[in-house]
Amino acid sequence: MASQIAFIDGVGGKRYMRGRLIRHFQSKGQQVHCFDYAPSRQSVDEIRAQLRDFLRQVAAQGEFHAIGYSFGGVLLRLALADLEAEGIRPVKVALLASPLTAMRLAMRLRHWRLYRWMSGECGQFAAQQALMAQVPLPGVPTACVYGTWPWLGVFGCFFGNRIGHDGMVAVDEAMAPQHGHLRAFPVAASHAFIPSNARALDALHGWFEGSGR
Repeated sequence: MASQIAFIDGVGGKRYMRGRLIRHFQSKGQQVHCFDYAPSRQSVDEIRAQLRDFLRQVAAQGEFHAIGYSFGGVLLRLALADLEAEGIRPVKVALLASPLTAMRLAMRLRHWRLYRWMSGECGQFAAQQALMAQVPLPGVPTACVYGTWPWLGVFGCFFGNRIGHDGMVAVDEAMAPQHGHLRAFPVAASHAFIPSNARALDALHGWFEGSGR
């Protein structure tokens, strides 16, 4: 099992928010490297370049697994595609509540001034199916760990409970039917809290360890 975890956060996420995730993997003997960014000030291309450098630095220290949370999973997939020619790749990838297709919520909010200010180009990217469809899956074993607890988050305000979701990302976005070959780990957690959810953390560790759930 690789002794490092590269954690790529979602829009607005910061290392200080991920104490429980960091402690969980540290207790398993793994070092966690956190990548966060400033979507309101950086373009997708700028973040992508910064993430490539981050992954190079992690890879220089040895084998690693990678977790991409929310839009961080999209950025992770973009950066890994860029690094393929350099032979830099994680042993395994986990996409944590990360959309594989354009997000209904992003499409609904994309013209809202506050949303545009907070999420920048990342938020607009997530709203465009043409862009999201071009983001390749990693060329290593990949699993989707996604939430099914709909009660905390703004998704329900616009779409109710007609479809499964975690409050922000719909189940069919996080585990798109066309990607049914991926390992899937649904957990009863809401989007904002899934990085610290005990069942989600156990699912992540189990996937990396090779034991499944």
